[in-house]
Amino acid sequence: MIRHAGRVSRCVAGGVLVGLAVVLVARGEPAADDARKLRVVVHVNFVDPTRQGDGLKNVANILKAATAAGETTEIEVVCHSGGITLLERAKTAHAAQVETLRKQGVQFAACENTMRLRSLKIGDLVAGVKTVPSGAFEVVLKQRAGYSYFKP
Repeated sequence: MIRHAGRVSRCVAGGVLVGLAVVLVARGEPAADDARKLRVVVHVNFVDPTRQGDGLKNVANILKAATAAGETTEIEVVCHSGGITLLERAKTAHAAQVETLRKQGVQFAACENTMRLRSLKIGDLVAGVKTVPSGAFEVVLKQRAGYSYFKP
């Protein structure tokens, strides 16, 4: 009887661990392979071009330090509200830096809500920028998926 109880306890413990794994996957936790990747979402919702430039330098520094540490990276810069000016061809002071970072694998996302409010089209943005329905929601989704949050 005692041996049987031990087996039952191990089965219950194993079931709990499997259940926990299912819950973590359902919550959007990163898979084991992704856990080794440095994943960062950068939140830009401000219009100040100096601060935007400093933020791009921060992104470049993250890439440089991660590369030196042998880490792979996945970085997405999400722009909405006043931050959309970072990605507007006619208003950005940082098109060259955006392009350089894009070539290094950084993704830039523009908020479609902000674009609609400002009557912007995809052609009004720096080349290679993707759009997302809501910039704020994109930031939240990235955090839920295990991305580290960074705001310059």
